[in-house]
Amino acid sequence: MNATLFASRAPSASARIAAVGLGAAAFMTLLLTHVAAPLAPLRLLTLALAAFATWAFCDEMGMRKPLNRAALVFFAIAAVAKVQIALGLTAEFAVRYYLLYAAFLLMAVLLWSVAFLHRQRAVKLAGAVGVVAAAFPIGAIIVGHLVVGVGAAIGVSALLAATDGSAPSDLGFVTLVERIFGLWAYVAAWLLWRGYVASPASAIPAGQTSTEA
Repeated sequence: MNATLFASRAPSASARIAAVGLGAAAFMTLLLTHVAAPLAPLRLLTLALAAFATWAFCDEMGMRKPLNRAALVFFAIAAVAKVQIALGLTAEFAVRYYLLYAAFLLMAVLLWSVAFLHRQRAVKLAGAVGVVAAAFPIGAIIVGHLVVGVGAAIGVSALLAATDGSAPSDLGFVTLVERIFGLWAYVAAWLLWRGYVASPASAIPAGQTSTEA
């Protein structure tokens, strides 16, 4: 087996913290997808933890890089939409916020996965899987706006049909998106913990100054 495929470096303390945060956020996100009760305080706490973890993750990935910045912006908009949902919305706006939340969360996962494609091969493999997992539901949303019935199997049609102001009858698509994010966060946490993802500063070889990198 090619040793460079799984080459890693010792992770920094901040990378460890980001990994633990992402792992905890992933666990709580996936757990709450199996809970029907609102549990707004717990959901907001999980969202706050995810926001902290993704911010720390972006620091390790390189906050100055456009893909990471864009992904964090999409995640922030998704988080704002989720807060509005947790605090309560009328049926007229609820589904629109659910759709906004799901679409922007998918876009964040997609962009972070594309950023993985610029890393070493082991991270590229994770990025390729993330791109496919995020791109398919995004495509279903786009096509579902144009062709009635497309995306019915994953719940997109039911969500789009309720954007006229009716009460949401099926939030299966939102649950699917949250599970995609949860699984992606688990993978990202593992990559951080194992040292496959490191900030530009910590990636500078010993004896080389930052101006030489």
